Amino acid sequence: MRIVEILDAVDDQIAALHAESAALEGLLESLRSDLPETDHQPIGDVLLGIDSGKSVQAGGEASAEDEYRILKLSAVQCGWFKPSEAKTVTEVAAFSPGHVVKNGDLLITRANTPERVGFVAIARNVPEGTFMPDLIWRLRVDESRVRTGYLEHALSSRELRTSISGTAGGTSKSMVKINKRGFGAVRVPIPSLPEQGEYVQRCDAVAEGIRATRAEEARLRQARSGLLSGLLDRTIEIESVDLGG
Repeated sequence: MRIVEILDAVDDQIAALHAESAALEGLLESLRSDLPETDHQPIGDVLLGIDSGKSVQAGGEASAEDEYRILKLSAVQCGWFKPSEAKTVTEVAAFSPGHVVKNGDLLITRANTPERVGFVAIARNVPEGTFMPDLIWRLRVDESRVRTGYLEHALSSRELRTSISGTAGGTSKSMVKINKRGFGAVRVPIPSLPEQGEYVQRCDAVAEGIRATRAEEARLRQARSGLLSGLLDRTIEIESVDLGG
């Protein structure tokens, strides 16, 4: 098989996975926006508090070898968390234990562009020594009233995204901010815990499919890159190519 045919085959697989992921993302958006029909309550009523991050001088892009890191705004997407989006820090004495990001934390961007402010995501696969910047908050959820997973999905719905961004203000069109008082007044449907569980189960099933598809796409892109490098510098022969499975 010629090199170009192998690369074309890999590109076809990547394109198919990308299309599948996009279709699943559209389905997840619809499921998230199918909010339970129940009374709305101020979100502040189901939170135990909102923790602020810390403003420090950050370095370059963090790598797996770095002992300490601070999240970038891009780490918190709309219902997705990207722990790799971080910068290095050395001023660790400036942080308190409350600034450390842990798995399961519900994070929200308090400042960003109008389209991205108020993004919410649960922190997952967080490396040790990861800190929260001042432009991200941690929402401390009253689990006796509401599930953290429910808020992650519900606050990423079209309806509640509009409500959250509507509380933002600022003099710059490229960067707006939400404040704790305004955000705490955003009204959210809070059904019974069993109803929340059903909503979360529906959304999580699709979200897991998206994660798996994205991971496979990333694996293939890495394999393609390695294949190209190996073929160009002649460290692998065309007959030895194996894309795995």
